[in-house]
Amino acid sequence: MPGMTITKGLTDLKTLFNDIEEVYYKSSEIKASDLGASALTVDMELPVLEDGVNLDTGAADVTQIKLTTGTIWTSKAAKGDSDISLQVASIAGAVNELFLEKGAAVASAAGLIDGNTYKGSGYKLNPKKVTGALVLPSNDRSTIIVLANVEMYASLIAADGDNPAYFNVTVSPMSNSDGDEIIILEKSTASDTK
Repeated sequence: MPGMTITKGLTDLKTLFNDIEEVYYKSSEIKASDLGASALTVDMELPVLEDGVNLDTGAADVTQIKLTTGTIWTSKAAKGDSDISLQVASIAGAVNELFLEKGAAVASAAGLIDGNTYKGSGYKLNPKKVTGALVLPSNDRSTIIVLANVEMYASLIAADGDNPAYFNVTVSPMSNSDGDEIIILEKSTASDTK
């Protein structure tokens, strides 16, 4: 098109975040300086159900300011509510202790069913606030989304059709000490680092 210069074309912008297959949990916030180190230690990989991740940071709540003529003069916006959730399919002790408040009971049942011995712990079902950070690499690992500081609450879904038992986890993104809520990383090429 004559008279128009395009500084970034479609091929320059083809950086995608697709198909989350891995979710990593860290029990403390993540700052940009943590990512600059040669390694990042996380507490666990969460076993999330296929299609069990929803990551919607929330639509802006926009108010249009109009003149008496009805003409839109300006607008203002407030951050909308996020809708971020995970379905973590495990009732392993470490996952239970992450999402549930541990009770007093430590149980062991010898010969309870078919002569098998079982062991476990008691838990309270009151909501438990879990804090930390989440690291979500895209399937092709070309991009990574880091929810730098989160608060999570979970409920146990023990029976849901064909799915195994899972924790339905609601995630609220919070600002880390740098003021960041989300960090978006793109894979660099050798020419990017020069």
